[in-house]
Formats: sequence, C-alpha cells, structure tokens
Amino acid sequence: MINETILNQDVKLIDVHSTKTLNDDDRTQLIEKYGLTNEILDYADDENERARFEYDDISKTYLLVYNVQNENNQTTDLSQRTLPISFTIKDNQLFLFTNDATHYIKDYLLKAKQRIKTNIKDKLWEYIFNTFDQITSDFSDQISETDSIRNNIQHLIKRHHSSEKQILELANLQDLTTYLNTAINGNLGVLKQLELISSGNVQDLHLTKSAHEHLHDSMIEIEQIKNQADLSSDIIDRISNTYNNILNNRTNTTMKILTIYTIILSIPTIVSGFYGMNMKLPIADKGWSWVFSLIITIIIILVILWDLHRRDTL
Repeated sequence: MINETILNQDVKLIDVHSTKTLNDDDRTQLIEKYGLTNEILDYADDENERARFEYDDISKTYLLVYNVQNENNQTTDLSQRTLPISFTIKDNQLFLFTNDATHYIKDYLLKAKQRIKTNIKDKLWEYIFNTFDQITSDFSDQISETDSIRNNIQHLIKRHHSSEKQILELANLQDLTTYLNTAINGNLGVLKQLELISSGNVQDLHLTKSAHEHLHDSMIEIEQIKNQADLSSDIIDRISNTYNNILNNRTNTTMKILTIYTIILSIPTIVSGFYGMNMKLPIADKGWSWVFSLIITIIIILVILWDLHRRDTL
C-alpha cells in the first residue's frame, strides 16, 4: 500500500507499507511513477538487509536502511525483535518502507513535523535525523527494561530463590542483548558513514551546519546507547557465569553431604555384619554385647567425623 502525505510545502512523504514484502503492483508504481530503481527496491524490501547507506548516482537517490524494534515486543522469536526499515530520498520526496511490525515509524515522522521549522534547509534530513533520535530512545527504553529484568533475577539469586525459570530468563536476556547490540552497532555505522560522506566531497551530500550538528548529536547519542548496551550485556554475562558457579557449588555441596552420609551410614552395617557372622567372636555370647557393638560404631563414626573436619571437608 502506497500513501502520500504532505509533511510541508517542500517535502512529501511516500509511505510504502507492506504486510511483509512489496507486491508487484506497488513495485511497478514505485518504478514508473516515482522513478525508483529495482536495485533500490530490492534493498528496501529485504527483511534481512543489514543497516547501510547507499547513493545511486544515476537516479540521484539516497537509501538508508536502519534497524528498529518490532512493535510486538512480546514475540517469542528474539531474532525478530529488531527489524530493518528503509528511507529513500529522491528529489523532495521521502520514501518510508515498513511492514506491519514497523509501521509505527511513520508516526515518528509526523511528530517530527511539529518540531521542524518550515524555513530551514535540509528538511528531508532533519525529518530523518529526528526519527533516528526517537528510534535511539526506543532502544534506550528497551535496554532499561532489560536491566530491570536482570536486577529482579539478581535479587532472587541473592535471596537463594533461583530456579530453572531464572536460567531460561538469563539465556533469553543474553540472546536479546546480542540482537540489540547488533542492531545498534549497525545504526551507528550508518551515522558514521553519513557524517564521513557529508564532511567530504565524495558524493553529492552537503548538509547545512545545523543539519550536520544534528547528525553529530545523533551519533553521540547512539554511541552512548551502544556503551549502555555493551555494559548491560557484560553484566548479564557475568551474572550468568556467577549463577552457573552457584549451581555448581550447590551440586558439589550436595554430593559432599551425600558422600559423608554414605560413609557414616555404612559403618553400622559393617559392625553389625561383622558380629552377625557365624563364628566365634569376643564377648559375642554376652547379653550386653549389642551395647558393645553400638559403642564401637559410635567411636568409629566420631573418628571419621573428626578426620573429615581435620581435612576441612565438613
């Protein structure tokens, strides 16, 4: 589905919204009516495309592929928690390529309309940079939510209330932070490439001082989020390792206790079995011989306990 929206007198938004991928009718319209190329559409329509910046010198078209979060943040497939969207700039037209899970990005562009002055230059790029800022804020919120879940798990571990559920949650958090880190690093690479190109004369991209400062601020912001995501991922890995060490220590303690019980409980069996043999034994014919066997059993148990304590195994 293709919808046109006037952002202001100089900028037109072409909202290309697909259920999953572009259909043939939309692709034909984008090529014949708007002059986009098949190559640009292939990049924009690829749901597995990495974050990138491209410029088609022949058609004078810019393409930016950027990672955003899935609107359904409860999806069980963590690999789908971050998805690519595409911005295409041709003439004074801004094309936004999204699907059902990422179409909320259009609202960010419409909100940016209220913050951008009508008399500034580089309006197209200002719309994109404002949207980038909001996307970065979304990643920051997701990382904060991840930190909150991690703190709850850490609290349960300290109170010795850990269980298999916490192990699975930690594993999910590790996977999620990996996907978030990958998406954020990809977006940072796009901004760095934009800043590098806009600062030179390699390609036809010349930003005004104001737009270039905005780009630089956006890059600093996403670098901070990247550091936050790296720290969160590192802490989760450390907690996971600590949790594994705790579980291993509990297993070792359990095995040690079972071993001690096995040794101690085997002593009465040995003594009683010895005196139960069909042969002549000292004081076996006395009425109080069973008391004697108990005394021997207790003495041997005490000696073994003393020896285990001496070796610091208790």
